[in-house]
Amino acid sequence: MSKHIDCHVKSLEYYNSDTRRLVLAPEQPLHFKAGQYLEVILPDKRCPFSIANAPHVSDLIELHIRPTPDSADSDDIEHLLDTSQEFLIDAPKGDCYIESVPDKPLILLAASTGVTQMKSIYEHLQHLGHRKPVYLYWGVLADQDLYLDSLCRQWQQDNPHFHYEPVISEPETSPNWTGRTGLVGNVALEDFADVSDVIVYVSGSPGMVYATLDAFVARGMPPENMFSDVFTYAPRTTTENS
Repeated sequence: MSKHIDCHVKSLEYYNSDTRRLVLAPEQPLHFKAGQYLEVILPDKRCPFSIANAPHVSDLIELHIRPTPDSADSDDIEHLLDTSQEFLIDAPKGDCYIESVPDKPLILLAASTGVTQMKSIYEHLQHLGHRKPVYLYWGVLADQDLYLDSLCRQWQQDNPHFHYEPVISEPETSPNWTGRTGLVGNVALEDFADVSDVIVYVSGSPGMVYATLDAFVARGMPPENMFSDVFTYAPRTTTENS
């Protein structure tokens, strides 16, 4: 059950030119599940952000915040970051999470700052001693947006069961990029001959998530094996499913 919690800004720093890491110290420990999110409460609105830390770190709350062009909500959040030391949140929220280690290979698909949800999930699994295959595919527009690239590569170096693939969707923006390009879900499918026995978590826009769902189902994945917050807050209509 979610509740309102007052938080103090413990630290605020830039990862790159636009994405910031905000660490909040809640007035009481926040008990949540890996993959859940919170809402920052403003006077006239609420803005959701995935919780980036794992649940065993309950005395701090880590958020990754990147401004969205032409978004009033984003402008208000940026102003709050620049001017306030106090945040009011409503947490935890969301039905897309992991509590125990999965018994199947796990594919984590993230778009942009959606990687925060996957960071929480992966760090929680490591805390539980998970030793089965985990595949993280992180899709961004340009290589400069891979603000957690060094961390993901460190995970891969430390864990032989962890596989990391960064994907650039607009390679013309990254002339020095030599890695994978395209839509992150399609790139993942290039690496799996059989997806009938995998579990997939997806974080991205509704369009991206449903396109990924359709592509994986067409390749043999049972639809109930894919999880995303999109399925709750932007469910498909009967017309869209037909």
